[in-house]
Amino acid sequence: MILARPSHLTIRRARSRAVLLSPSPRFLAITRSALIATMASPESRPTAAMPPMIYGTAWKKERTADLVYEAIKAGFRGIDTAAMTKHYDEAGAGQGIRRAIREGIVTRRELYIQTKFTPLDPSSPYDPSDPIAAQIHASLASSLANLAEDGRQDEAYLDAYLLHSPFPRGSQTLEAWSALQSYLPASSDPARRGRVLRLGISNAPLDVLESLHPAPSVVQNPLYGGPGPRGRWDRAVRAWCRRGSSSSSSGGGGGDSQQADASASEGEVKYQGFWTLTANAAVWSPPRGEWFVVEVANGAGVSRPGAWYALLMEKGVVVLNGTTSPERMREDLEVKEKVERWKETKEGRDAWERCWKGLEEFLEQRRGSQ
Repeated sequence: MILARPSHLTIRRARSRAVLLSPSPRFLAITRSALIATMASPESRPTAAMPPMIYGTAWKKERTADLVYEAIKAGFRGIDTAAMTKHYDEAGAGQGIRRAIREGIVTRRELYIQTKFTPLDPSSPYDPSDPIAAQIHASLASSLANLAEDGRQDEAYLDAYLLHSPFPRGSQTLEAWSALQSYLPASSDPARRGRVLRLGISNAPLDVLESLHPAPSVVQNPLYGGPGPRGRWDRAVRAWCRRGSSSSSSGGGGGDSQQADASASEGEVKYQGFWTLTANAAVWSPPRGEWFVVEVANGAGVSRPGAWYALLMEKGVVVLNGTTSPERMREDLEVKEKVERWKETKEGRDAWERCWKGLEEFLEQRRGSQ
């Protein structure tokens, strides 16, 4: 979701013998920028940049393989999944990815693939009676097998691997975090080194993030404005991510992952937001909706959900998008370029400044959207 020469794209399309509805050149320039040249060592493994919009696969069940394939065909270059089978079908996600690669729509290097280890989950591929490190090794091995290219199991790697949540006790979370370090490109373990390019954590409060050393490269949290410990637009965590820590980032691999994520400032931790639509319907849904969302949608000629996505992406949020509609997939991928074109006009530039100010004030409200 994550620039190729036009001739290369043309050749791939010809090979696939399919009429592909591709996203705009501007979006591809953002989401497929900084592809690194192929090198043999894990420390220099080629990888794609984390795209500004990632396809989320939760709750897709038996439709997962087909929907992941459709998402990649529509232009998504980032896929999020998890090893837990209660809410995800990681194996299905792998099937969709391999189908897209076989048909020449995309190469593995052009995809940003992340999955997750879920603590204390009976539907995950590990024995909960085993030590935490053994649980992680078992689950990660299963994920690598599920998401590997055809016939390239030994070369399988993940662009990011996340703890799905902290463990109940802080010491358990730190034990898991320590075990995960052996998979990064800078690891001294030759059997595991380079199998994971970035580490992250999901559903994590600020105190947990501050306890992790080295710091995560990715934080994935619910983003909403209602009450509760994770509400208030997750302001404290997003501020922590912006500050980041260039000296302790777990991006690994010297500079490849950081180079691929060139849109982030030095040391910045990527913040991924989920529930951005479902938990914030009052912000964007008719007949009401916040005025700045409505104005961007009307001015740029995009949907209200698309306008809300565009505002969040401009704010630095990597959006997880779980639509099951191929048409909506394409529309959502086109949003960023349409808004950018509108902003280049005098009317659009002035309107955007107003809307941006409105968004800033809205996100800083004490209560936010209920």
